[in-house]
Amino acid sequence: MVTTGPRISALVVIALFACHTTGQRITTIQLDGTQYYISRMNPYSAELNYFLAYEYCRSIGLQLASFETLEKTTSISDFLKNAGYHKFDYWTSGNRLGTDMLIWMSTGLPFNTTFNQMKQPSANGGLDADELSMKPVLPIARKKRGDSGSRDGCVALKAPTMDWVTADCTDLKDFICEQTRCYYYNYGSIPVSSSQG
Repeated sequence: MVTTGPRISALVVIALFACHTTGQRITTIQLDGTQYYISRMNPYSAELNYFLAYEYCRSIGLQLASFETLEKTTSISDFLKNAGYHKFDYWTSGNRLGTDMLIWMSTGLPFNTTFNQMKQPSANGGLDADELSMKPVLPIARKKRGDSGSRDGCVALKAPTMDWVTADCTDLKDFICEQTRCYYYNYGSIPVSSSQG
């Protein structure tokens, strides 16, 4: 007869300790009162396509970052450059999926027309440093029926300058999440009886 009581107890303790110590821990930073999760700073975070990056941010209680102000844009760009993370491309919540203008998916707001970090594509399809424009890049050509727009429909911060570029939403990139903003909406309620529900 073999006794396995102490042996099983030891394995359970080791397994519990291993689960406790190897669980995913995330690191965030705070810039100007906003918490950010930068995937490159977290060793367990893989490069993801735009859609999975959005889902990952939501799964940890955050949202893909939106940069509606020049101050916010400058703050994150300066941090990435100073911390040495400017060598990587990052997804933002910016996209033009299902519309003919660029919007921030996390807030639903259109890109700000008073400043723009969007790099303009050159005639040959490449990006030239001289073509960085401060003019808004909002309207685009209408998509053909059946075209999801994902080929160049998502906005990323492009290494090493951290300028905004459109990219294929299915490309694998690092990503930046930010704390979810709480908005208060004054919804009126409609009285309903239990027989109506």
